Amino acid sequence: MHNIQTGSGTVTYKAVQKAMNGELFTMNLTDSDEIQAIIAAVNQGIDSHLEACYCPDRGDRYDGGTRKVGKLVLCRTLECVISSESLPVLLRRLSDLDDEAGPRLASDILTALGFNDCGKFVGREALGLA
Repeated sequence: MHNIQTGSGTVTYKAVQKAMNGELFTMNLTDSDEIQAIIAAVNQGIDSHLEACYCPDRGDRYDGGTRKVGKLVLCRTLECVISSESLPVLLRRLSDLDDEAGPRLASDILTALGFNDCGKFVGREALGLA
């Protein structure tokens, strides 16, 4: 099993899966740089670690969408549903990208799961997210 390097700490795959508590992780992205980071990470297919982060049979989905007001399209979105098996792989890949958006998004996802800046799980409540 591999680890996710956050820049200020290390998070294990098992810790991410435990924080997910068997539930799917969902997010709706509107930032084009973050959307491109997800696309780059997912499009690697099975990587050198022999891992994939897009397996529809696990419940993984990445669908394009739009945000509208009436008929006016405000922006394009990427609607993501990610399984507990795939999210750690996606986080590792995002953290490894050579841009700002990938590592920032990985950090934001870890925070949403309840990990602090050092990569330690403290829970959503301790971070003021519950």
